[in-house]
Amino acid sequence: MDIVMLAAGTSSRMGKTNKMLLPYKERAMVCHCCMQALLFLEQYSQENNESSTLIVVTGYRRRSVEKELKECKAFIEKTPCPINMIIVNNKDYRQGQFSSTKVGVSNVEEGKSFFISLADMPLVTKEHYEKLSSLLKDYDAVRPFYKNEKDRVPGHPVLHAPSLKNEIVQKPNQFSVSRILKEKNVLEVDFQDPSWALDIDEPENYKNLSS
Repeated sequence: MDIVMLAAGTSSRMGKTNKMLLPYKERAMVCHCCMQALLFLEQYSQENNESSTLIVVTGYRRRSVEKELKECKAFIEKTPCPINMIIVNNKDYRQGQFSSTKVGVSNVEEGKSFFISLADMPLVTKEHYEKLSSLLKDYDAVRPFYKNEKDRVPGHPVLHAPSLKNEIVQKPNQFSVSRILKEKNVLEVDFQDPSWALDIDEPENYKNLSS
């Protein structure tokens, strides 16, 4: 099991602020999100006797983002589990999220299922990954949805079968994972937990998160 963590965006709707560096629970947001992914991978590796990798895709102000991942590197050095983290730079990050997705997914080990996750969703914990990790079976993907009385909102992380790696990597940057999944056998799982769909795109989102 690998996890692709997207942390390359320009945070254009946040003004001059790079949301990856915003503090959340005494860490930069990108570090917090990556630590939750690593905690899941540590447990998964223990239970399945399998090596796992967190693939962090950077782009915008990448040096500042990568600097905040020191705690994640220290965690990996201390755990006895076969987990790893690699940081890859998307030089074409201004071409959109799918360009970063392709860079990340290209580094997934052949034959492994993989999550695609977002580093601006700090309410996603290792437990969210756990709830999806055993559901893939014969599906092409497992996608969570936040469902309340009025809305049904697609969320993250999304779990993908190994067969989707090459298809994602080969598509042009104008594509999207959602577009690919429309033609696949996807298990859609509804939750009443808004954490699955809460990303920090605008200052108001972060203000509500901190209140």
